Amino acid sequence: MDIFDADVAKLAVAPPKSSGRRVHRVGVLVCEEASLASLGLLMDVFRMGNQLPGPHRFELTRVSDNGLPVHHADGELRVEGDVSLLKGMDLVVVPSMWTMGPRAVERHPVLVAALRDLPESVLVVTMCSGAYLLAATGRLADKCVTTHWMLADGLQARYPDVHVQAGENLVQQGGLICSGGSLAGVDACLHAVQLLTDRRTAKDLAGLLVTDMSRGPQSRFMPSLGMRRHADREIKLIQDRLEAQCDQSFSLDELAGFVHMSVRTLQRRFLAATGMTPVQYLQAVRIERSKDLLESERLPVPDIAARVGYQDRVAFGRLFKKMVGMTPAAYRQKYQ
Repeated sequence: MDIFDADVAKLAVAPPKSSGRRVHRVGVLVCEEASLASLGLLMDVFRMGNQLPGPHRFELTRVSDNGLPVHHADGELRVEGDVSLLKGMDLVVVPSMWTMGPRAVERHPVLVAALRDLPESVLVVTMCSGAYLLAATGRLADKCVTTHWMLADGLQARYPDVHVQAGENLVQQGGLICSGGSLAGVDACLHAVQLLTDRRTAKDLAGLLVTDMSRGPQSRFMPSLGMRRHADREIKLIQDRLEAQCDQSFSLDELAGFVHMSVRTLQRRFLAATGMTPVQYLQAVRIERSKDLLESERLPVPDIAARVGYQDRVAFGRLFKKMVGMTPAAYRQKYQ
C-alpha cells in the first residue's frame, strides 16, 4: 500500500452515508515529471475535506496516460486507471511539474489530449508548471494564466497566445483555474472546493488545514530588481542608476541621454531586456526599497514614502497595495 492508498480505504469506512450525501469526483494526473510534494499536497487537501461534517465528500482517482503505475524518481506511484476515467470527473487537478513542464508536454501527449477533450463542465486546476499541459491543449489561448513567477517567462515564450500574469497567485478563466508557486496549489484546491460545494465548506476546510483561503498575489515574492538576465550593457547602466537614486525623478529624455540613445530606442530596448518600461521598473525599485524599510525601520509610512520618492502618501499606498497585495501598514505588521 502506498501513501495515497489510505484515501481509498478511508472512503470505504468513513463517514457513514446519508440521504443528503454528495460525492465530488476528483481526477488527479500522475506522471514521472510530477512533483511528489505537489501530489501529496493536493491529495491532503481533499483527504482533509472528507473529515468535515456535512454532506460533501471527495472521491480521488489517480490516472496515468496508460493506466500503469508510474515509475517516479521518488518511488512507484500507483494509479486507479488510464485517462478514460477522467470523463466521469467533476474536477481534474494537474500537479506541478516543477521545471519539467515542457518535458511533460513532450512525453505525455495522451495526457494533453485528455485535458483538451474534457467537457467544459469539468473544472480543471493546474498547480505551478502544470499549466504547461493545459496550455498545450490550446484551451488557454487568449486567456489569462499564472504559474510560478520564475517559470513565467518560459511559459509565455512557449505559448505566446497565452496571457501570463506572473504576479498573480490564482487566475480563473471560466472552469480553468491556474495557480502560482508551491503553496498556491492549496489556494487553487480550496477555490475549486468552493465552486463544487459552497464558501462555508471551503472556509471550514481552510481552517482544518490551518491556512488562509488565499495567500494574495505572488508579486510580493518576485525579485523585482532581478530583471538582469540580459546582455544589454546600456540598459544595465540605467537599471543601476534607477536603483541607486530611486528617490529621484527621471525623465525619459534624461535616461536616454545618459546612454546616448533616442527615447524611442530606450523604450524598445528596456522593454525587451526587462519586460518592463523604465517607469514601471522605477516603481518596482521604489516599492522593493519601501518593503525593506517597512521591515527594518520604525519610520512612519509617509516618511518611508518620501524616502523612496513619493510625496503623496495616498498615491504611494495605492501603488503599494496594487503591487504587493496589502497596504504598507499591513505589510509592516506581517513582516517586521
